[in-house]
Amino acid sequence: MNDFGKRFFKVLREQDDMDREAMEASLDQGTDPAAFDTAAPPNADASAVASAMAKQNAAMVSELKGWIDSIEIFLEKLNGTESSIQTVLAQADSDTLFDKMKQSEQRKIARVATELAALNESFKGFLATSTNASLRGV
Repeated sequence: MNDFGKRFFKVLREQDDMDREAMEASLDQGTDPAAFDTAAPPNADASAVASAMAKQNAAMVSELKGWIDSIEIFLEKLNGTESSIQTVLAQADSDTLFDKMKQSEQRKIARVATELAALNESFKGFLATSTNASLRGV
């Protein structure tokens, strides 16, 4: 478990002790404080928490990979070298609908493709840090 996780659990344990003392002080005489205990232990097992966090992280990594793949497919359709929207517009015959679109929309398409490619590279950076434990939280 990383340093943040250890510090977090320490704060939780300290808070739990203070809450427990306050609850016990507020009970009527003869009331058993154990009757108010929950089924889960107050100090969760660190390995169980780490395992749950690892599963959650793996699910997020899988979803992020899906996003990256989808963006790459769309980028290829938008601004690729073969049969992309940008290529079709660039090869449009004069005085056609696509020629009119080319004149007004090529810059927008290029700008959107640039921004989307930058976002995709950012996602790839997050993906790279998710697999390297020393880079998490950077």
